[in-house]
Amino acid sequence: MASKTHGRTRTGAALVLAWLGASQPAWAGDPSARDWIPAPVGTNIVAGYLAGLRSSGLYSEGKRVDGASLDVNALIYRQMHYRDFYGKTVQLEFIVPMYRTSLDLPGAPGDHQTGIGDVTLGSAIWLYNNEQTKTWFAWEPFIVAPVGRYDRSRPDVSPGKNRWSTIQDFSFVKGVGESTFLEAIAEVEIYGRNTDWYGQTLKKDPSFRFFALASTNLTPDTYTGIRYRYETGGRETSSGETVATRARNHQLAVELTHQINDANQIQMQYIHDLKVENGPRMRGVQLRYVYAF
Repeated sequence: MASKTHGRTRTGAALVLAWLGASQPAWAGDPSARDWIPAPVGTNIVAGYLAGLRSSGLYSEGKRVDGASLDVNALIYRQMHYRDFYGKTVQLEFIVPMYRTSLDLPGAPGDHQTGIGDVTLGSAIWLYNNEQTKTWFAWEPFIVAPVGRYDRSRPDVSPGKNRWSTIQDFSFVKGVGESTFLEAIAEVEIYGRNTDWYGQTLKKDPSFRFFALASTNLTPDTYTGIRYRYETGGRETSSGETVATRARNHQLAVELTHQINDANQIQMQYIHDLKVENGPRMRGVQLRYVYAF
């Protein structure tokens, strides 16, 4: 970690920025069970997310920073449309998040900020789509546009990250038996530069995320799922100094999803970081409502 300060301890700011910059769009973008099974062509979906996450400590290179904590509340709107493109199912989507972030650091007054975050645009294509064998393979590129609220003197709590990025997802889903599905997803995020991070330029190496999911029906209308998430990469530098070393983060999430009727679905998810190398170790609940038409 660099030892310079910019109005607050740079260690704390860098830790939180490193985590938020990688994870804010991902709360709605992180897959839930069966998200990568395509809906019929012509389907429109509107989804709303409400998440509350609390930290059980902030970590620097695997060591806890005493007296530091982070709370994040998120409200996210997501819209999707499925259509045919030369015989392939394609999904178009966009995600608009709003965050309230509260940060406490040792020796500094608490800080918080609320606002719209960066907007994410995506377009998935199912390169293999076989309902008979319950097998799917898809690719989805995302673009994250830096339109969110950003404060150059408070990037650690700003909803926006002041940089472009692209996320590439590759997903494989396989059905087993009558109502069990296994999923594997690989994701890479490549970042542009934040040219106004405390008045300096912040560079970030690509982040790599890997997901393993399993789900099974409890009743014809209700299923439960579990997700494991591993993230690495994402080293950050500014003015030739290392701000944050690469991530080595492990997370587990469990969920319960109920299909109310053909058009309405609700989901509750509990998220728990098992181990965090750099940034806050979070846990909390996410609620999701989906309307299809």
